Amino acid sequence: MKLKLLDRYVLREFVKFLLLFVAGVILIFIVVHFFERLDKFLEKKPAPFSIAKYYIYQLPYLFVLLLPIAHILATFFSLGEMSRRNELLALKAAGIDVVRVIRPLLLLALFNSFLSFGVSEFLAPTANRKAREVKDIEIEKRRATLTRTFARNLSFWGEGRRLFYFRSIDARRNVARGIVMMEFAGEKLRWRIDAERGLYIDGNWKFFGVTERKFIGDSEEVSFYEERDMPEIKESPFDFLKGRRDLLEMGVVDLMELISSLKRAGLDHTQESVEFNIRFSFPLANLVMILFALPFAASMRGAGRAYGFGQAVFFSFIYWGFLETFRVIGEVGKLPPFVAAWAPNFLFLALALLGFKRLKR
Repeated sequence: MKLKLLDRYVLREFVKFLLLFVAGVILIFIVVHFFERLDKFLEKKPAPFSIAKYYIYQLPYLFVLLLPIAHILATFFSLGEMSRRNELLALKAAGIDVVRVIRPLLLLALFNSFLSFGVSEFLAPTANRKAREVKDIEIEKRRATLTRTFARNLSFWGEGRRLFYFRSIDARRNVARGIVMMEFAGEKLRWRIDAERGLYIDGNWKFFGVTERKFIGDSEEVSFYEERDMPEIKESPFDFLKGRRDLLEMGVVDLMELISSLKRAGLDHTQESVEFNIRFSFPLANLVMILFALPFAASMRGAGRAYGFGQAVFFSFIYWGFLETFRVIGEVGKLPPFVAAWAPNFLFLALALLGFKRLKR
């Protein structure tokens, strides 16, 4: 009974600070973002409701993004208060292990990790797409959502089970270079075309420097053309450039399908694979950050709240720095995607274990 009462007390103190900091860090982020773009808002003069709607649609993404920071802040403030009031010392003197005291917080953090994953999978992709549409149409006054006019290393699924890859594509000049087009029958590749250059003229594509391969059973037929009309391709350059969704607008299943298609075509999928792994590693940062912060917060008997807040912000920036550094290293292919996505969690978890050893002494 005493332990159940202790669990409720620890959870109540933690949840009180967690809710406060979740709302606080999201509000701070929105305010800073708003004032950074205030000149653009004043220039375009959108309706206040459109600006509000833009930020409302971003809430699921911001919730997932900032929840780990709220966890580490809540840990420093709730456990820090118990440490300053010598409550943790009294519990330890009564024979109750500190790990037993924080067990409900770990269970709550694990639950919040699943909650974060659910929001990032089922709410954030659709909300991000709607936020982009509001920004492009209602705030920046475009007739349609912003479409790129140029891209490098672009892959695209087109009609007829065709996968396209462009080393570069320019919709303003209607030209593409380094073209690969593959057509599949089920999982098997039946037709591939490589072209040095392509022009989109009067609604039709013409390829130059063409190598055509047809796969029939185990045999391969190869043909070469200086130029070849491509009436099979119905998509314009703008279709290719607007067809690929931003990775933040894709769920895990969409990312899996995209990675699988790129693998089958033998195309680079490093960035997509890193993002796929981060979708699983980042929600668990909520649990990792609590484990990391607990030893520091439990030993803050002589420190004030300002010191705890400073430590929490400092460690949050350190974690974000590692996360972005490893993401970039993974996207350029210097680390396997799994390692790039999970390394920050493993590093902070190792530091947390060292902190718990010191705390037990």
